[in-house]
Amino acid sequence: MSSKKILIVSAVFYPSISPRSMRTTELAKEFARQGHEVTLYLPESGYDYSDFLKEHPIRIKSLGKATFREIQVKGKGPVRLLRRSLRRILGLLFEYPGIELMFKVSRRLRKESGYDMLISIAVPFTIHWGVARARSNRKPIAETWVADCGDPYMGDTTDSFKKPMYFKYVEKWFSRKADYITIPFEGARSAYYPEFHHYFHYYQYRYYYSLLQEK
Repeated sequence: MSSKKILIVSAVFYPSISPRSMRTTELAKEFARQGHEVTLYLPESGYDYSDFLKEHPIRIKSLGKATFREIQVKGKGPVRLLRRSLRRILGLLFEYPGIELMFKVSRRLRKESGYDMLISIAVPFTIHWGVARARSNRKPIAETWVADCGDPYMGDTTDSFKKPMYFKYVEKWFSRKADYITIPFEGARSAYYPEFHHYFHYYQYRYYYSLLQEK
């Protein structure tokens, strides 16, 4: 298979330790090992990747520094309660502070083109929203967009509060624009809207590799 151009967008990467970070890191490393041209967009972290890039030929681009700051729960009594409530309300109603990533991703990706595959990795889901905002028929950025989903968004059952119903339209909007949606296991399928079930595949490297072989 000839070398392909792959663009990955994620909120976390090495040296961060989390399931999403490990998935992003291993995908980027394996694609590069296979001889593909890998570009990775990440939020600005200040980490020096010089040594990492000597071993793994990956091009890392910055999404910029975050300007929306997470509200810290500190203080005592009413002050602490107010901060906790404000943090919860802003997160629930507006996806604050993660909503900033939607605008950063869309702004950067509008300058990109010519890729064979674009992979966006949640969470936060605002990364997918940013890709959907930037991608159009006139400027698709890549031939194929795969939205990699971990925990479900609207169908999340782990939170004590349900997402506001207006986010249903946002989830359906980005799902229609994606070519494929990857999920961790078969049981996660029921947490997503039925009209998109035919988009679903399990996320694993060999699935992405099979998509590239089709190009």
